[in-house]
Amino acid sequence: MNKIEKITVKKYKFINKDVPEEFEGTRIVFLADIHHGKCFSTEKLRGLVEMTNAMEPDIILLGGDYVDRDSARIESFFNEAADLNAPLGVYGVLGNHDRWTDGVLSEKCMEDAGITLIDNRAVWVEHNGARIRIGGVGDLTTSTQDLMPLIEGTHVGDLTILVTHHPDYMLVMPKNLVDLMLCGHTHGGQISYRGKWVPRWPGEAKFKYLTGVIKEGNTTLIVSNGIGTVGPPIRICAAPQIWEITLSRLDTYL
Repeated sequence: MNKIEKITVKKYKFINKDVPEEFEGTRIVFLADIHHGKCFSTEKLRGLVEMTNAMEPDIILLGGDYVDRDSARIESFFNEAADLNAPLGVYGVLGNHDRWTDGVLSEKCMEDAGITLIDNRAVWVEHNGARIRIGGVGDLTTSTQDLMPLIEGTHVGDLTILVTHHPDYMLVMPKNLVDLMLCGHTHGGQISYRGKWVPRWPGEAKFKYLTGVIKEGNTTLIVSNGIGTVGPPIRICAAPQIWEITLSRLDTYL
């Protein structure tokens, strides 16, 4: 398992009136839960970077859990991730495994790799004179969460995109302030029965948001199955995923 050729590309068209005309058709690639380690080698990681770049994304967003509790892998992960290429930037947050392993080193290596860390931070991404707001909050179980940097300075009509590792942040965050939220963490259960029932992970409550696209009020939540694995390198009915999200203010099917 954990083979590059097994990764599914999930395509989703995000239609929202707040998408600026100048961002029509902008493509975001979202990666999460790579878990670089003995089951996801440097060679596989290099293949993942090449696969991502071949999709020619405009923006790359990273959802955390880059290594599998091996601090020696942090530098090698970000050495490879430094080759990720998107004209409007590469941005990411840390996951629980990154914090458990060495959060300080992970932050340093991420920044050295030219990847913008957005844990409890936000940036304006500009294109052709228009802009959208992209930010993140820290992992729900191992960090703090501050949504204010994302929403400060925004106005009704600004597109807001939030990246965080754990999807259950949706349960506690202020409502209707985020247009699009991208998460990982669940692995889609990793071992699942028909993609619906999953065994409970040690120390985890039952996942409310397991996988796929969920609408909560004005917010669209996308939960990725991620790429790698924890424990045995096995996935059943929870295929590894890359998400390709196309921004649009137009419904071409109308």
